[in-house]
Amino acid sequence: MNTLYAEDTLFLSMQAESILHLSTPLFGKVMTDTHADLAGTILYLSSHTQEPLPPLHHVYAIICTNKDPRFEIIKLQDAVPIIVVASDVVFSQGDVITISERGRIHRNFRARSQNNAFLVTESCNNLCIMCPQPPKPQSMGSHESIEQRILQTLELIDNENFPATFCITGGEPTMRKEGLLRIVEGISVRSPQTLIHLLTNGRYLSNEHYTARLAQAGGHQLLAGIPLFGHVSDIHDYVVQCEGAFEQTMAGLLNCYKHGINIELRVVLTKVTVTYLKALAEFICRNLFFVKHVALMGMENMGLAKLNRDTVFIDPWEYKDELSAAIEVFEFYGIDVRIFNLPLCVVNPDTRPYCKQSISDFKNSWDTACDSCVKRESCCGFFNSSTEKFWLSRHIKPFVAV
Repeated sequence: MNTLYAEDTLFLSMQAESILHLSTPLFGKVMTDTHADLAGTILYLSSHTQEPLPPLHHVYAIICTNKDPRFEIIKLQDAVPIIVVASDVVFSQGDVITISERGRIHRNFRARSQNNAFLVTESCNNLCIMCPQPPKPQSMGSHESIEQRILQTLELIDNENFPATFCITGGEPTMRKEGLLRIVEGISVRSPQTLIHLLTNGRYLSNEHYTARLAQAGGHQLLAGIPLFGHVSDIHDYVVQCEGAFEQTMAGLLNCYKHGINIELRVVLTKVTVTYLKALAEFICRNLFFVKHVALMGMENMGLAKLNRDTVFIDPWEYKDELSAAIEVFEFYGIDVRIFNLPLCVVNPDTRPYCKQSISDFKNSWDTACDSCVKRESCCGFFNSSTEKFWLSRHIKPFVAV
């Protein structure tokens, strides 16, 4: 599986090849236009241009490659930190980045993408058996630092680059409680028309007072992506490894409906959940008819999914009929349903129209067998974490022209 590590990566986190004159961490907005006002910005110099260097005494730092024909001149700027990166690392004007004192670069905001996300915490009150990103404990100070950086990032985003949708993810974002409300409000105030896609397990939304405040903070521009893994508590609570989670999540869903928060139900397709998938579809259609849409999602081979692979992994080819049966139920009741992260060749023909490509580029990778496939451009492909050891399916077969 190969995904190009280049201009269009979602989260760029990489180590500089070398650094000069950098003694403290930096945070700021990237500029590429050397004719613009560069004061208080981080200047990225593309090695493809031959333009003379602009005045550099007001910039926070310079990012360049050692292939730049001006590199020897750039190194003479001893009053400005210089960050040397690999030639396949590209920044765009308007990106917001942090640079550690050791030269670790993280992109907080990607200006050229409509798919931006804020990771507000790595803590979680669930321990899902297939979680690709197992939770980590975090201190209050760490949470406060993350919140401050997110609010600062919002201030630096240019109006023309503000995305139509902002995702808030974790861990479990509601564990931030008041901090999450401030972040949601910050996005809403900065851009009232932006959809705020909140990925949450929904358990804390069983607190109706909090849910009402969350809806108010988001200006009713909230879409809560909430997982539901079974039609009864035994299944859901087993998957998330928390007794009582099903009841809390159901209460949270009802509170969202009551206070005008749209709901996207998310079902990760595992050996456990596909067994009862049709029953879950019927439960959703009869009891949660108010959901905006349902997302059926292939499992990612990372984190606890790797550790618990024997328990959770099943080749999608083996549950293609269960998937078709669930789709039929949703279609009968008029519930909008979409399938993500499953290649077209491992689902039944009646299911393929519901398969949608993720807007997250790291979720659209392909096997070498896919090179000749005529449906590749419309296929969901693979997670780029799929490997020969942690394979997705033994039934990948390219479609050929007829």
